[in-house]
Amino acid sequence: MSSDEEEEKRFSWVHLVLLFASVVTISAAGLVASELDPFRPSEWSTGGVLKALSYLLWMMAIIAAHEAGHYLTARRRKVNVSLPYFLPGIGPIPGLGVIPFFGTFGAFIRMKWRKMSAVDLMAIAGWGPVAGFVVTVAAVFIGVALSEPTVVADDEGLLILGDSLLIQGASALFHPNMGEGMELFLHPIALAGWVGCLLTALNLLPMGQLDGGHLLYAALGEKARPLAMLFFMALVAAGIMLFPGWLLLAGLVWWMGLSHPPILEGKPATGADRWMAWVCLVIFVLTFTPEPVVVDAVPEWIGE
Repeated sequence: MSSDEEEEKRFSWVHLVLLFASVVTISAAGLVASELDPFRPSEWSTGGVLKALSYLLWMMAIIAAHEAGHYLTARRRKVNVSLPYFLPGIGPIPGLGVIPFFGTFGAFIRMKWRKMSAVDLMAIAGWGPVAGFVVTVAAVFIGVALSEPTVVADDEGLLILGDSLLIQGASALFHPNMGEGMELFLHPIALAGWVGCLLTALNLLPMGQLDGGHLLYAALGEKARPLAMLFFMALVAAGIMLFPGWLLLAGLVWWMGLSHPPILEGKPATGADRWMAWVCLVIFVLTFTPEPVVVDAVPEWIGE
């Protein structure tokens, strides 16, 4: 067996291990979303397990669709690309539950970048978010239709999720009579759609080597650098003023590199060739929320 074949086999095991770990953590998050304790299987109900399974299946479908969009487009355009590496969430942890509560950090594929046209780069970067968004929309509309409006009490430790425009639209469609002081108690399928919105919006942030960074670079070339820095500063400001999690993402983007590698062959995309960038901009607007999570009582979560 050649060294390349040995390396391929080794990476196959990495793929399988990460996939299995992701199934475990997403399943645990689905159990929590279904109001079941992952550590007390004797108390699980059939209905609750089915809800948890629905969360797992929709969550995996959203992630797989996103990565398939990248993978198939890259292969079609003769770019070397790996199979997806799924990224399990942290947990479950006895006493703390599932951190993060949605059980996954998504997935990624490795690409051997080479000089390519702006149109090719834009297609590879854009079809992932587009494919994932299609499945996310289905999860949001089905899940929100199954969700129930609930009166919110002033209980400590209440976890409230910020709503993207997509979820707000679905809520207005299926629950138009929600009164003041009410929140939508998300069905696990709706929660999968919410997570799909979050992961899509994160990937489409226009900086670094995120999908949005690729799209911005394909559209503007080297002129994308100052704009990427501006968006990065806005992300840091949002982390300080709105949601601390943005600071973690900003640190990751900074570590990966804020500027895009110079891989364009020829000029940046212009005119009609930028259609994918405009489509993804619309998707970003529909899925982004400035404050994804509001936690009323963090000390209670850590047992203080």
